[in-house]
Amino acid sequence: MQQCPHCHSEHVQLLKQTEQRQHSPLSRLSTFSPMTLATVAMQMSKRMHIHPLFGGCIGLVVGGMFLLYVEYQSEITVLHYQCEQCQQHFEIRQVD
Repeated sequence: MQQCPHCHSEHVQLLKQTEQRQHSPLSRLSTFSPMTLATVAMQMSKRMHIHPLFGGCIGLVVGGMFLLYVEYQSEITVLHYQCEQCQQHFEIRQVD
């Protein structure tokens, strides 16, 4: 049972529940497709005198794993409450 942080009453009412996604600096890079990263890896492998097909495969796998990581970042559930005793509003954040 939740408690009001203002008056410490246990008579609180859940008003609404919202979902938010955590944004990390890496999420800006999610606009790159795995094929783009495969192309970059192919160019790098050519410069290092490695077969471009090998570099492309590595770039494709790394790009796919990166997109999966960005896609499945943790979500935050925000619970909005109102105390029935002092009428104050407060939020509780939970990481899923």
